[in-house]
Amino acid sequence: MQNQVKPQVDASVKAAFELANLSFTQLERVTELALEQARVNAELAQEQLVSALEVKDPAAALELLKTQLENSAKSLAGFAATAYELSQEFQAESTALAEGHFDHAHAAANKALGENLKKAPQGSEAAVSAVKAAVDASNKAFAEVRKNAKKTAEMAHEGMAKLQAHAPKAAAKTATRRKAR
Repeated sequence: MQNQVKPQVDASVKAAFELANLSFTQLERVTELALEQARVNAELAQEQLVSALEVKDPAAALELLKTQLENSAKSLAGFAATAYELSQEFQAESTALAEGHFDHAHAAANKALGENLKKAPQGSEAAVSAVKAAVDASNKAFAEVRKNAKKTAEMAHEGMAKLQAHAPKAAAKTATRRKAR
């Protein structure tokens, strides 16, 4: 029995380590984005201060205020759009990792169940058939749930992509995607 469980435990430990590395990589990317946004904000504030000191009349002050608000809003929208992209990348990567691990564990469980059913005592054919039918039904239900979840996620992603199309990108120097170590 221990030989049957050890590979699943090893796979779970490996998956947890991969997820931890993926999480650390995401933290680095978000931190880089936040630092870059802080730099952009500082540069924007400096430009706005210099411009404010050059204002001579009230009409120019109102125009400057309008321009500064627009620039600040664009900067914030760009930051939000880039942060959203990072979160979508992380979600896709972590989902792929989890699905791969779950698929492997699911296949191993089905294999172990099948092997144990082969060892069933004489006269238990009806029970074995019932268990096999239940396993097949649960596998089909799982596949359908997964398909529907993917459709729902795609629809949500399409909706967010439409909203995101209206927001400008953050500075080109913002956090770039890195490979997990």
